[in-house]
This record gives sequence, structure tokens and C-alpha cells, in this order.
Amino acid sequence: MIEEIKKNISESAATAKKMAENNVDSVVVGLATKVVITALSGIATKGFSFINDDIKYKNMIDRTWEMLPLPIRLLGKDVINYDENMYFLRKQIFGKDKDEPEVDSADESIISRTIKKMFS
Repeated sequence: MIEEIKKNISESAATAKKMAENNVDSVVVGLATKVVITALSGIATKGFSFINDDIKYKNMIDRTWEMLPLPIRLLGKDVINYDENMYFLRKQIFGKDKDEPEVDSADESIISRTIKKMFS
């Protein structure tokens, strides 16, 4: 009886994960991209000292995660390598800036591709 309950719980969890993966469509990915662009643009105004502070950047990653659409959060950070991708974006977006950090249209394209890559 207990084994049957455990099996049902496991099957339900697997089904929920599949449903979440199927619901991550272009609209959800588009919203996630806008959230990340907004977050990175916001920290750009705080300067390199904020961006390069790992603790502050990690806090931004966590806050941004909580703002993402539910279907994405249901997948889990580890499944989509969210933290690693956000650190990759920090290096790609702000690593080339010399005077002041900024998020330009080329950066937005990098962000969009990175978000899409998380779900492929």
C-alpha cells in the first residue's frame, strides 16, 4: 500500500514536470527575457562595484528568479542552469564595457539567446 502511494506520488511529480515543460512557450520565454533584461539594466545603473560583487549579484539572481513566470520556476533552477547562465550573462554583457556598464541592443540579443538556450 505504501509503495503504491510512493509510486503515485512519483508519477504525479513526473507528470507535473512534463506539464511545466510543455507550458514554457514563446510567450513565457519572452516574458522571462524581459524580466532578465530589466534586472540587468537596473544593476548596470549601480556600476561595476555592484556588478562585480558576487553576493550582491547573487541576490539579484535570486530576486529575478522569483519574478520569472511560474512555468519556468516549476522547472527548477538546477534543471535550466539558471544561476550559471546568469553568471555567464554578467561576463558577456558587462565584461566588454569599459567606462560605464550598460545593456544595449546587442546585449539584449545575447540575453534572448541565452534564455532560449535554457529550454532547448
